[in-house]
Amino acid sequence: MRKHLRVLAPLAAIPLILTGCGDDGDGGTSTNSDGTDTQSTGEAIEFWTAWTDGADTEKASLPLIEQFIEDTGCEVNQTNFTYDMLHEKVIAAAAGQNLPDVAWGLPEYVAEFYKLGILADLSADWDTWADKDKVGESIKAAMEIDGKIIGFPYEATARAYLVHDDLLAEAGVEVPATWEEVLAVGSKVQDATGASFYGLTGTGVRSPQELVVYLAQAGVEIAVAQGDGLYRNTWNDNPDELAEAATVFKFYQDLMASGAVNANSATYGWEETDENFATALTASFVTGNWLSERESTNPEMGDVSVHPVPQPADGKPATYIEAKPLMVFNTSKNLSCATKLAIAFTSEEWQKAAFPARSALSTVSTDTKWSKDFSALLANGITFPPISMGEVSQNMIDSLARALQENEAPEATAAWLSDAVNKSLENAGELGTP
Repeated sequence: MRKHLRVLAPLAAIPLILTGCGDDGDGGTSTNSDGTDTQSTGEAIEFWTAWTDGADTEKASLPLIEQFIEDTGCEVNQTNFTYDMLHEKVIAAAAGQNLPDVAWGLPEYVAEFYKLGILADLSADWDTWADKDKVGESIKAAMEIDGKIIGFPYEATARAYLVHDDLLAEAGVEVPATWEEVLAVGSKVQDATGASFYGLTGTGVRSPQELVVYLAQAGVEIAVAQGDGLYRNTWNDNPDELAEAATVFKFYQDLMASGAVNANSATYGWEETDENFATALTASFVTGNWLSERESTNPEMGDVSVHPVPQPADGKPATYIEAKPLMVFNTSKNLSCATKLAIAFTSEEWQKAAFPARSALSTVSTDTKWSKDFSALLANGITFPPISMGEVSQNMIDSLARALQENEAPEATAAWLSDAVNKSLENAGELGTP
């Protein structure tokens, strides 16, 4: 009867084998949602996460996983990936019928995974969840598709414009509120401090989340519901919408041309952009409050202030709200233990320890800017439409490559993206009739 933690690989995906005090062969007992005890299958739960290695969430969660093992007798194998890797691994595992039991996820994965028929219906478990009344309706809605709960919310974040005040002060620059003010700064901060002024994510899973905010600020959406209940990108059907979408891609290109962003931004993913901001190599960046974890390891974070995302002078405020589902897969051979883990991970106790500034529970927060100032931005929050986002996300990433790497005309990029999104919706059986 012993537990052990064994690091199997020093890469982005680090499996942690955690074995608890079950009955050494039968895996112990577990309890169903109706209160009855069920003998575990003895199968270890495969749990896939996407936290930042070495950050506070990991440090708090690993002991809690061990405690979960001791309390339940359920064995857990935990493996960490980046979100991009996790998504691709789930798709490949679904094809090979070798899915994990529980996994972190992003909102844009939900419709895609649901359509694959791999998500467990957790509706009954939600109804008996002790913390369900601490979740707002908008966050609960993000966990739901076709009237079924498919996940428990382990994190809820908004995007804000974070600024290193000391760097801007050294350069004599005020915090910008509009795109035009951002572009006017140009290379002033770089010239004065050596740090790039504005962070920009040109590729990877973060870039569609940035792009959808700028599009919303310009007054357009990536896909809108049609009369038949399906979705369509309408830019190529409406010249005014196409022109507004084009202003977004022009903003990206102007950022590069002005010297406000690092010249390598076109190839930066979230890892580079978060790291550059946390270490003050970038003076300002639109990102989430998960960077609160970096205060304990990066003294450069001490001067950070929180602001609304800059918007066009004639646009409207918007930010991205991200309610992340902890999903259970219906192929699990130990569904009871898998569901227990999902509930435990999203409980108030676990959230206070591992997600104190970005919990989905109304009872978990901190008296800091990472909670209060971010929460003040939620009224202008937007999300992706409820469509299969896999191909659409890639379309958005590709559109930024066309604009930033190929320097394609903004109008041409917007027109290409409109057609590409509709083709992806057609492939998914989700294209609406105008």
